[in-house]
Amino acid sequence: MKKFLMICLSFSLCSILQAQNVQDTLQSDSLKKKNILIEDSWSTKPQKHEIVKKDSFHISTNNSDTTKLKFMKKNIVKVVEEDNGAKIKIGKIGKLSYQEDRDTTKIRIGGKQINIIDGWHGTRVRIEKVQPWDPNQDKFFVEEEKDFRGHWAGFEMGINGLAEENYSGYISDLNGFIDLNLAKSIAVNLNFLQYDISLQKERNTIGLVTGLGLEWNNYRFDSDMTLEKDISGKIQPVGFNPEWNIKKSKLTSIYLTVPLLLEFQIPVKYNTRRVHLAAGVVGGLRLGTHSKIKYKFKGNTHKDKDHDDFNLKTLRYGAQVRLGYRSLNLFGTYGLTNLFEKNKGPEMVPYTVGITLVTF
Repeated sequence: MKKFLMICLSFSLCSILQAQNVQDTLQSDSLKKKNILIEDSWSTKPQKHEIVKKDSFHISTNNSDTTKLKFMKKNIVKVVEEDNGAKIKIGKIGKLSYQEDRDTTKIRIGGKQINIIDGWHGTRVRIEKVQPWDPNQDKFFVEEEKDFRGHWAGFEMGINGLAEENYSGYISDLNGFIDLNLAKSIAVNLNFLQYDISLQKERNTIGLVTGLGLEWNNYRFDSDMTLEKDISGKIQPVGFNPEWNIKKSKLTSIYLTVPLLLEFQIPVKYNTRRVHLAAGVVGGLRLGTHSKIKYKFKGNTHKDKDHDDFNLKTLRYGAQVRLGYRSLNLFGTYGLTNLFEKNKGPEMVPYTVGITLVTF
């Protein structure tokens, strides 16, 4: 039984390790046809490189008895020989090792270990469960770090609010006329494009994040009023017909957003699960604005929309902070510009707090 298992395992290992002799047997024409790149770091022979645009294999062997077979820069098989056995890694999930002592051969596959024991009374085979490989203890099974990837792209929802309100340009009776219903002042963000720039050579935990997104901001008024421009072009509150039963009155804006964020990632488990923290600025270009009124009059429901700029800033920017763990992401944005153009409306700064519901 032991000999049969060892023969099978040895055949598999020999098939993989035999790749180091391919350099002496392959001809130059077959290299061009099969697109194979072979490197022996311990060899004094000139290295042969075949640069291809499509599929390419990379077989490398170094003096630490480690052999790697790569395809498109990704590890397919990784083998390391030791004094009393070997370790094999196939792709991302295939992990195999064998170790031979004086009277026991141990073959480990994933979370199970096969013990082949030679004793006075014959050969015994015992299968037992073992703990998964810990990358912190066995660096052989550590995955090669991927490129830095930030946390911007996704679908988000939040709540809009207004701060630092100043109505000094209005009569006292109009002080605070923009009063929001925060629970219904919903923000919807669709961040559809992301571009990452790593700031490290050996690691992937710090980088810059930018991209594009669309931002819908709803400001739901808590009182029965809407906004209009007066003769001078200044924003003024306007009441409704007393006979109207007001259901909804809000102001909606759409912005094209561009972020520039510095993101830090802190590995917390096996280097794959991370806490991420990002901070920076997000600029916006206004694409459209409208007000909407929904009301009932004489038993009929009416919906009126007024498309206008309402003196909202055409270009605006704000400071943003993002904090999360894996796909969970919270964000907060505080405006660095006023909501309205200067002297065209009350002074106030918009802010948004929300959560990422879906990541791309």
